[in-house]
Order: sequence, then C-alpha cells, then structure tokens
Amino acid sequence: MEFKVPKFLERESKFFSILTFKQLACVGIIGLVLFILYYIVPKSTFFFLVVFFGGGSMVLMIVNIEGVPLYQLAGHSLNYLLSSKKFIWSRKEKPFIKLLNKEREEAKEKKADAPLKISPESSLGKLSSRIERGVQ
Repeated sequence: MEFKVPKFLERESKFFSILTFKQLACVGIIGLVLFILYYIVPKSTFFFLVVFFGGGSMVLMIVNIEGVPLYQLAGHSLNYLLSSKKFIWSRKEKPFIKLLNKEREEAKEKKADAPLKISPESSLGKLSSRIERGVQ
C-alpha cells in the first residue's frame, strides 16, 4: 500500500472550540452581513440568502482538501480558467550564463592587451637582442 507522507505539518491553533481565528472572524463577518440583510430584504428572500450565502460561506471556510482550504482551491481554479492557455516558448539567457560570457570576454580582452613577455634566458630573448643590435 502507498501512503502519502506529509512534507510539512502546519496546524493553526484553535481559537474557539473547533474554529481557528480566521474561521471565527469569517463567521462573525457572515453573521454581520446576514444581520444587516435581515432588515433590508424581505423575509422570504432572507431565508433563501441564509441557506445559500451562509451555508456556502461556511463550507468554503471550513472544508479542506489535502490540507488546502476550499476558498484557496476556488481562487486557483478561477485563476486557471481566466488565464490564457497558450504558451509561446522563448529562450531566455540565464544570469549565470551571462556572467560566464562576460568573464570570458574580459579574459580575452586582458590577453589581447597584455604585451608578450620573453624570458631573458630563452633563445627568443637572445634572438630579439641580436635583432635590436643588428648583429647577425
């Protein structure tokens, strides 16, 4: 049997009974919105809003799928649906390669600028001194 081994264990501390602080704040906001709607909309519409708005909000807030809250999954799904699916590949130079190319160019410039050094003991040194003196 294969088991999923969690890589990171993150648990938010429970603030009130089974709810975390975020969840408790969301319950409070939902309750405040429904309280305001109670006085604004007709009673028949209000009960419809309580069932769908309140229930849907509670489900989005409390349900986790593989440790990811449902509202985050809904946001990722919406982002995926609205983004373009077409990908045009274009090669980009990586900063490391640019750095290597720059160092190679600098090394070539240094080699080109450096004068040729001749050791005094070499036969080239003797030949160059003969040429300078005009001796054959």
